[in-house]
Amino acid sequence: MPHSPMRLFGAVRPASLAALVIAGSIALTGGAQWSHPAAKPSPAPSATSAPFTQAQLDRVYESDRTVDYVPLLSGFTTLQTSYPEVLDENLTKTLQINHDATPEESAAAIVDEYGDMSYTMGNALGAKLGAIYQEAWEEGRLPKTVALIHKDGGRAQSESTTPSKNYFDYDRPYVVAPDQVVYRDKEGGDAYSSTSGSYPSGHTNQAYWQGTLLATLLPELSPQILARTSESGNYRVVMAMHYPLDIIGGRMMGQASIAKRWADPEFRSLLEQASAELHAVLEADCGAALKVCIAQDTSYMKTKDADELYRDRLTYGFERIGAAGVPMDVPRVAAALLISSHPELTESQRIDVLEQTAIGSGYPLDLSVASTSSWQRIDLAAAMSAHVTVDGKGTVHVAGFGS
Repeated sequence: MPHSPMRLFGAVRPASLAALVIAGSIALTGGAQWSHPAAKPSPAPSATSAPFTQAQLDRVYESDRTVDYVPLLSGFTTLQTSYPEVLDENLTKTLQINHDATPEESAAAIVDEYGDMSYTMGNALGAKLGAIYQEAWEEGRLPKTVALIHKDGGRAQSESTTPSKNYFDYDRPYVVAPDQVVYRDKEGGDAYSSTSGSYPSGHTNQAYWQGTLLATLLPELSPQILARTSESGNYRVVMAMHYPLDIIGGRMMGQASIAKRWADPEFRSLLEQASAELHAVLEADCGAALKVCIAQDTSYMKTKDADELYRDRLTYGFERIGAAGVPMDVPRVAAALLISSHPELTESQRIDVLEQTAIGSGYPLDLSVASTSSWQRIDLAAAMSAHVTVDGKGTVHVAGFGS
C-alpha cells in the first residue's frame, strides 16, 4: 500500500521499515537487529561506474568556501528578543510530537539517529527502486553518488552547525524540560549525551544536504525524497532532541549549502556525473526506463501527499508574526537547485519559479519582513515538480506542481 500522512506535523509511517522499539533497541520484523551497512569495496568498476579520481575529490572547488550561516538563520534572534510566546509554543509542539509518536516512528527516528541518511532515506525511491538503490549503495556500484553524499566525508557535505549553535546558544528540549520528554533511544545508545546547542539542528542540516542532493540527482522523485527528508528532520522532534524551529533552521542551512554546490560549474560536473550514474544503475537493475519503473513501483508516498507534508513542515503550523503579502526575494544562489529539474530555464526564470511556488511571508524565521532574501519561504518540493510554461516574452507561468 502506498503510504500517506498520519498526522499534520507528526511523523509518518516508513513504507519499508517494519520496526518496533523493543526494550530500548531497534528490532526489525523477525527479531533481527538493524545496523547500518558500510559501503562495500567496489568490484572492478565498469566504464559507467568508475569512481571519481582522487584528483577530482582532492582539488579545491569554489564552493568549498566557508559560509557564515548566522545571518541566514538570524530570524531566531528576533524570536528570542521579541516573541517569547513563539518559543513557548516551540516547546509545546515538541512535547506533543514527542509524546504522540508511535513505536514505529520511534524506531525510524533511532535508525536515522545512528545511520547514514543517504542510505536510510533510500526508501523514498519506492519499494523496488529503493531496494535497488540501497543494494547498489552497499555493493559499491554507486561510487560517484556515495562519494558525494556519504555521511562521513561526503564531498558535497554542508558546513558544521557548531558555529551557529554557539552563536544562538539555545538549550535543547530535554535540557529545558527533562521531566516532560519521552526518551527514545536504542539500548546502550548515547543520543542524549550531546551538550551542544539546539538551534539549528545539525542532524537536520545533514538530512537536508543529503536529501536535497539526492533529490537534485534524481528530480523525477524529488517530492518523495524531500518528504522523506522532512521525516528525518521531524524525527529529531520525535526524540525531543530538537524543536520544530531547529528543524526549519536546519533545512534552510542544508539546502543553501547544496545550492552553492550546484552554482559552482566545476563542482556541478561531479553532480551531473553522479546523477548519470544513479539513473543508469536504477534503470539497468529495474529493466526499463526510469519513468516506467516509477509508474510500476509502489511509491513511498503519493506526490500530492508528499508535497502537502513537505509544505506543512515549512512552518510547522506556527502563526504569522510578521506581515503577509511581502514579495518574495529569492536568494540568487537558490536558483541553482532547479538546474536538474528545469534545465531548459535560465537562472532568472528559475528564480521566478521559486518565487511563484514559495509560501507566504511573516512566519517565524522568515527574513522577508526585514527586506532580506528568505530561505524559510522556499518550497523546493513544489518548485522542483512545478509545471512551467514560458510565453513568447520569456515570462514564466507555473500551472501547478506535482502529479
